Amino acid sequence: MNLLDIINKAKAENAKTLDLSQQGLRLLPPELFEIKSLEELNLDRNKLVELPDDIGMLTNLKSLSVSENDLMELPDTIGKLTKLENLYLGYNSLSELPATVGNLVNLHTVNIAKNQLLELPVEIAGWGKVVKLSLHDNMLSSIPASIGKLKSLVKLYLDNNDLTEIPATLGNLSNLEILMISGNQLSAIPQEFGKLSKLRELVLDANQLESLPESLADCASLETISINENPLEDGLPRVLTDKKGLKIDQ
Repeated sequence: MNLLDIINKAKAENAKTLDLSQQGLRLLPPELFEIKSLEELNLDRNKLVELPDDIGMLTNLKSLSVSENDLMELPDTIGKLTKLENLYLGYNSLSELPATVGNLVNLHTVNIAKNQLLELPVEIAGWGKVVKLSLHDNMLSSIPASIGKLKSLVKLYLDNNDLTEIPATLGNLSNLEILMISGNQLSAIPQEFGKLSKLRELVLDANQLESLPESLADCASLETISINENPLEDGLPRVLTDKKGLKIDQ
């Protein structure tokens, strides 16, 4: 069955899911965007350099996966997919995201790891329902302060970027349990991290940290801090090394 046959069959059946992964696709046929019933679309492992503006027509999509392609950019129309809960864009060549991604207020899981992101739009403040955000292995030099609005976030992966600082607003992520920031250029951690009452695991390996703030001892749920490959010239605060139930890997 060729591609158009698959698409026409899906349209005739008002299909909710469509798997077009590993089809060698370089372009998406316009007929695809007539399947208004689609809730889940898998385009992984193709050769797509871009998504057409018409992607915004699939307004019932809840899950969109375009991992392992050659995407250079996303169209502004992606912001019309307001029912989207899962967005998987890992292993592409994205250097930026359109501001319209802030309209995707129902997102739950976002993976944009292994791209070439240089920055994030402040509009990610709209991702208030995101629970897991994977941004590791990019080229981010900063994170917008608006990340502090992602109040549902439980897992945040920022490892292997070019971050020289972390916004203090990260301390507002009251549900955060796992924070990975290894492989960056951080010289300090904000005092505000002490407000992360649910934080269990903090991984800070391979940075430029001289010390850690005493406030981390206030993280009631903290079980593990990993701080290998840091200068730590000032040593670690006594309140941390004495904290019961805390394992420090260094």
